[in-house]
Parts: sequence; structure tokens; C-alpha cells
Amino acid sequence: MKRKLFALAILGMAFAFTTQAQDNETDDHTVQIEIPEVAILDLEASSSTSITLSVTAPTEAGLPVSFSDAKDSSVWINYSSIVGSTTEASRTVAAKISSGTVPGGMLLKVTAAADAGNGDGTVGSSAGQITLSSSDQTVVSSIGSCYTGDGASNGHNLYYSLELDPSAGSYANIDFDDATTLTILYTISNN
Repeated sequence: MKRKLFALAILGMAFAFTTQAQDNETDDHTVQIEIPEVAILDLEASSSTSITLSVTAPTEAGLPVSFSDAKDSSVWINYSSIVGSTTEASRTVAAKISSGTVPGGMLLKVTAAADAGNGDGTVGSSAGQITLSSSDQTVVSSIGSCYTGDGASNGHNLYYSLELDPSAGSYANIDFDDATTLTILYTISNN
């Protein structure tokens, strides 16, 4: 019995020694994650982003020209954005007339509709209708990290309207020689 007990004791010590002799080795490495800053914008349409707004001549003497058909909604703003939470927490899209002048007696207005919902992330909000001028005015605000989708029917639909200036006497400033082509510039920028 002593021999069996002794053999079991030796076997137990050998097992314990073998178990302790095994080392669990570890190693590690680093993984660097890089995220680019992104601020890309473009204008899209089914056919062309060039639009024509026409004032309609009256068909009866004594009536004014009509601005009811001087509207267009064929252009869309698409954008992609990655912001930095501490350095550039949000972006805006601004619009301005960069070339040309709106003819006398008239106002050119634009509204960016709500995002069509075909992208993901924190898309911007419409700033409502603005009257375009040579100064930047916010059209879409509070843009975070997002994308709108690419092409017509993605992003924010732009609604243009040419209107008679409501100021008294504006009609007297309308001049058919003032027909012109304007360039409207859209810019995505950090707040």
C-alpha cells in the first residue's frame, strides 16, 4: 500500500511540475485606423443641370407678364461628408450668384427640399427658401457624417422660382434686354 501511495505521490508531483513548466506566451501588435476628412458636393439632374426660367407674356392687353411658369425642380444636391467631432462638428451648403445679375424688378429664389432618404448618417436640414444674391447664404445646415446617394432623386431637390420683386414699382424695372445667364455656385464648408 505504501508503494502505491508513494507511486501516486511521485505521479502527482510529476504532473504538477509538468503543468507548471508550461508557459503561456503572448504577443501583441498595433492596428492603426485612419479616417479621412470628406467634404464632397455635386449637382445632379436627369438630363442637364442647366435650367431655363421663362416669364410668360400676357395673352390679353392690360395684363402683366406671368411668373407662374418660371419654376424648376430638376436639379439635386448630392454630398458626402465625414466630420470631426471636436474640430469640425458639422457642415453647411451655401449658395450664391457667382456670375451675372438677376434682371431688375425680379427675385431668384431657391429652396432645398428635405433629403430624399436614400443615403445614411446625419444628413443636413433645409434652411428654407432663400433669395439668391452675390453673397453666400445657407441652403442646407447641420450636415454631419453622412452620404446622400448619388444622382438625380438623391440628396436635396432644389426648387427654383423667378418672381416679381414685391417692392412697389418693381414692374417698371423689367426690361427684355436684361435677359441673362447666371451661374449659381454651391459650396459645402465647415461651420
